[in-house]
Amino acid sequence: MSEKKKTEKKNNESKEKKKPAAKKTTAKKATPSKKKTAAKPKTETKPKDLKKEELAAEGIDDSLLLDGITYIEQSKMESALECFEDFSKKYPKNHFGWYYLGYTKMLQDKKKDAIKNFKKATKLNEEFLPSIYYEGLMEFEENNFEKALSIFDLIMLNYNTDVIKESNFNIPYFVAICHHYLGNLQRAEEYFLFAYNLSPDDPVVLYYKGFNELAMRNYDYAMETFKNLLHVDVNNQNFWDLVKGYSYYYHKHEDKKQEDTEE
Repeated sequence: MSEKKKTEKKNNESKEKKKPAAKKTTAKKATPSKKKTAAKPKTETKPKDLKKEELAAEGIDDSLLLDGITYIEQSKMESALECFEDFSKKYPKNHFGWYYLGYTKMLQDKKKDAIKNFKKATKLNEEFLPSIYYEGLMEFEENNFEKALSIFDLIMLNYNTDVIKESNFNIPYFVAICHHYLGNLQRAEEYFLFAYNLSPDDPVVLYYKGFNELAMRNYDYAMETFKNLLHVDVNNQNFWDLVKGYSYYYHKHEDKKQEDTEE
């Protein structure tokens, strides 16, 4: 790395150290509106997708990637980007550089840039599941449910259940929630059951499974699902917000009936 770049990196790092700690964000409320994106199920958040043996076999020096991953774990995103950009310039036909560029852009909430880099990674290695998954996730978070569904459907078609389970990406959940927002409640129900079988203790999967059952008016099933949810997470905020909303509309309806009766 040139002296100029080293100096720039040190300046970036000193700026990043002065930044205040990011505030923790809470999950968004669940609503039937297609304008709001559902919460994500539990997945691995650290980038552990680097295949060192694969790189070594190709004679590729992975030091820039390892440095970049370390910077991500230290929340030094600009320094991480510099490492991944340098790696991609040095090895433009290797998918890992473009994947980690996309991953870092995703962490910076630059979704369009993230999608562009994930697509490059997938083009270079069509069997690399993480870049395909995160491309679908970005489309999902942009509320492009049809695009996201086509990507997640392709994963379901090309990868068996064991591979999906080992990846720690609950793909059936995303297929289900896309179908739900597109109004395909029956198809959503099938995939929510699949997602539940993969992650029976995931409160996000349980909540939206129950939510979909309510939308289908399968109230007995919804009750059982929500009981399971409360067994896993009795303080689940999405659930209690839902109860609060139903309670409000119920009492509003009862008050209206009382007013009509009095008239």
